[in-house]
Amino acid sequence: MDQVTFLWTLASMLFAGLALFMQKVVAEERRSSAFNGFVMYGVSGVIAAVTLLVLRELPPSWIVITVFGLAAGGVHGLGNFIRIESLKYIDSVLYFPLNKILGPLLVGIGGVIVFGDTLTIAQYIGIGLSLTVPLLLVSSVEHQRQTNLILGLKLLLASSILTAGSLLLSKQGLLYGSAVLLMLCTSQIAGTITSASILMRQHGAGRTMFSHAGRRDIHLGLFSAFFNFVSAYCLYEALNSGLVSLVYVIQAHYILIPIILSVWWYKDHINLRKFGAVAVSFLAITMLYTG
Repeated sequence: MDQVTFLWTLASMLFAGLALFMQKVVAEERRSSAFNGFVMYGVSGVIAAVTLLVLRELPPSWIVITVFGLAAGGVHGLGNFIRIESLKYIDSVLYFPLNKILGPLLVGIGGVIVFGDTLTIAQYIGIGLSLTVPLLLVSSVEHQRQTNLILGLKLLLASSILTAGSLLLSKQGLLYGSAVLLMLCTSQIAGTITSASILMRQHGAGRTMFSHAGRRDIHLGLFSAFFNFVSAYCLYEALNSGLVSLVYVIQAHYILIPIILSVWWYKDHINLRKFGAVAVSFLAITMLYTG
C-alpha cells in the first residue's frame, strides 16, 4: 500500500469513528434510526452532487458506475438502519469489536475471491486470530448486561453482511473508472431513498414522516452527515488505488473511537475481557496489514 492510499484510509478511519459515535448517541437517546439516516445520506448526497456538477467529473462508464453506486448505497442504508437498531439492544463495547471483525473478515474473503487480492500467511493467521474475539466478548455475564443479547447479535450479523456487501459493490464500481464523487453521490442518494422508505413504513407518507423528529434529531443528523461525507470520500479515494481487503481492515480501527467515547460519555461497561478483545482485534488487524 502506498503512502497516499494509507493516509486516505487513516482519514476515513477517524471520521468514520466520529460518525459511528453519532449513531451511538441516536441509539442511546432512542431516536429514529431511519430519520438520522435520511438526514445523513441526504445532506451528504447534496454536497456530493453539487461538487460533482461544479467539477463535471464524469468518466465514460458513468452509467455502470452509477448502477453500482446506487446498489452500494441502498445496501449500506439498510445496514446502517439495522446497526443503530442493534445498538439499542447491546453495548457499543460489545457491538463494535464484533462488527469490525466480521466486516473485515467478509470483505477479506470477498477481496480474495472476487478481486483476486493476494494475502500472505501472516495475514491469514491474522484472520484466524480475529475469530477468537467473539469468544472473549460473549459470555453469560454479557447476556445479563444487555437489553436483548440474542436479538442484538442477529441484527449485528445482518448489519455486518450488508456493510461488507456495500463495500465490495463500491470497489467493483470504481474498477470501471476513477469516479469517486460519482460513486459517493449515487451511493448517498440510494441511502437516502432506503432511509425514506423505512420512514414511510414506520410513520406513513407526507409530513407525518418527520412529525416525530425534533431539533435534536436534525442536529444529530447534520453532524452525522458531515462525518459520513468526509469518511466516505476518503474511503472511496483509498479504494480507488488500494486493495479492498487491506483498506477495509485498516479502516476498521475506527471501532476504538466510539468505544472510548462511549465508555467516557455514557459509562458503558468495560472489563479486562473486553479490553483484551479490543487488543486482540488491534493485533489481528495489524498482522493483516503488515503480514
